[in-house]
Amino acid sequence: MTDFKIDTRDVFYILKEQLNYGTLCNLAPFADLNEKTLDLMVNEAIHFAKGVLDPLNQIAEETPLAFANGEVRCPAEFKKAFRQYGNDGWTAAVGDPACGGQGFPLMMRIIINEMMYGACQAFNSAPSLAFGAARLIHSFGSESLKQLFVSKMFSGTWSGTMCLTEPGAGSNLGALETMAYPEGDHFRIKGSKIFISWGEHDLTENIIHLVLARIDGAPSGTAGISLFVVPKIRVNADGTLAGPNDVVCTGIEHKCGLHAAPTAALTFGGRDDCIGYLCGEKNKGLAHMFQMMNGARINSAVSGMTMAGSAYRNALAYVQDRVQGRDIAGRSEGDVTIIHHPDVRRMLLWMKAAADGMRSMVYTAAFWEDLAKALPPGPEKTRYQNLIDFMTPVLKAYCSDTGFRVCETAMQCLGGYGYCQDYPIERYLRDVKIMSLYEGTNGIQSMDLMGRKMQIRDGGCFKAFQEEIDGFCATHRNHPVLKSQVAQLASTAGELWSCAMEMRTRMKTDPLQWASYTYPALLAFGDLTMAWRLLDMAVIASDRAAKNGRKNDFFKGKVYQATWFVDTTLPHTIARIGTCLRAGREIVEIPDNAF
Repeated sequence: MTDFKIDTRDVFYILKEQLNYGTLCNLAPFADLNEKTLDLMVNEAIHFAKGVLDPLNQIAEETPLAFANGEVRCPAEFKKAFRQYGNDGWTAAVGDPACGGQGFPLMMRIIINEMMYGACQAFNSAPSLAFGAARLIHSFGSESLKQLFVSKMFSGTWSGTMCLTEPGAGSNLGALETMAYPEGDHFRIKGSKIFISWGEHDLTENIIHLVLARIDGAPSGTAGISLFVVPKIRVNADGTLAGPNDVVCTGIEHKCGLHAAPTAALTFGGRDDCIGYLCGEKNKGLAHMFQMMNGARINSAVSGMTMAGSAYRNALAYVQDRVQGRDIAGRSEGDVTIIHHPDVRRMLLWMKAAADGMRSMVYTAAFWEDLAKALPPGPEKTRYQNLIDFMTPVLKAYCSDTGFRVCETAMQCLGGYGYCQDYPIERYLRDVKIMSLYEGTNGIQSMDLMGRKMQIRDGGCFKAFQEEIDGFCATHRNHPVLKSQVAQLASTAGELWSCAMEMRTRMKTDPLQWASYTYPALLAFGDLTMAWRLLDMAVIASDRAAKNGRKNDFFKGKVYQATWFVDTTLPHTIARIGTCLRAGREIVEIPDNAF
């Protein structure tokens, strides 16, 4: 019996009936694939996650990381799993076949990550980072860099990281102090980075760091940042290893969760002997790195979603078995399982709606990304790119915060046992919390959404999102079962569109007041998106849900979760929208000494 729990019916309902993901195989890059092959990959990912990764959690809790003399030692089982993960093709699944990848749609990377993160979040962050780093080199690196690094990273022979944060700069990347000094065909790198996930370990023979640094003489701020490939061990032209590259781990963090995933502080060039290679254009490093950063933001959403889903399923299994208390309506004699208690059912229904809605949100965005990448130039391609750009901060912030709330609610369902290590809920709660902090805290995401994403391309990102919601509401406004909820969605959307326009004005005229309410505005966009995706599933399910028989309970669940979520959440959303436009200025005017 594994801790990782997932219902494949929920997964394939979204993939097949809501998104019709097999149509991706009609796109030119995936013409050699078919839907059955995609289905097989999903099922195999679940099998691998349960069989290979899920057992790592207990090992990780019992075997702490060992750090000594600048080296991190992980449990031996992690090293074996990383090798098998690479050998079985999971790291390379969506990579370019010319570099050892399998050429699947990018969407499959998200699906794979749902299964692997859900089974062992601490472990899967390592191969996920390796893929992201390899893809970044593939996108922007020279041919020689691609030949030297990408295939070995795709295969799992080498791993990868992203090195952004510095002690004094934090999220303000323009303040970074790591320097790059030109020297022939390479650079000497000198500086320090902190909070580097899997920055030091013994899973692979080499770690390829993607480092942001400023070339000597470059402009200050973000305009002068470049991207460098910096291996832990130097690599000869023929791909063999040449010896240490003056990259030293000075310590690892002791964290609330993810105990098996080392988070390292690294020093580059402490002996002035660290070599790095420019990746992409000079002074364009931050723009290049955004590919990996945005991927990591989506993966933060995936992690929040999948740990929430597994926490919900574990809570459901518990309440179906735990006998305690009498039925409040006297429908049966003796004590009953606690799933019969209305407040427990309230928590279950919220978790069910949240987990299913988040999956639909994330999968839909992943589907859009493949369309944005693979469609020929034109309005449709631009529209999907606009949707992806708009949804990225919403997904990152909303799903990471909601994921934490679901894990918290799952713990509540178990009562005191949920707080104990007898069940995995307390670990999910510890592990999921970091997702709201990763890759720009959720407050930063909200400022990106309500600032840059509302304005770029003449407001094209926001307009594309508006069109999706308004079009859905127009199409289904007379739905025989869901018209009331569709009307609520349309009404809430109208309030939010007006709010967004007013906040866009305030960003220029009153930036402090604007910034103090961007986060509740993002939550409103998240609620709206969740309601839309749940209603979309319910529209598809409504006909089958009306039929008799237990086999239709699955479809009834899709309808009930949508109507309940819309009716109980969107009224709060409208109230939240109202708070974004209130005149009160307490947040910006309260004296510092009054806190």
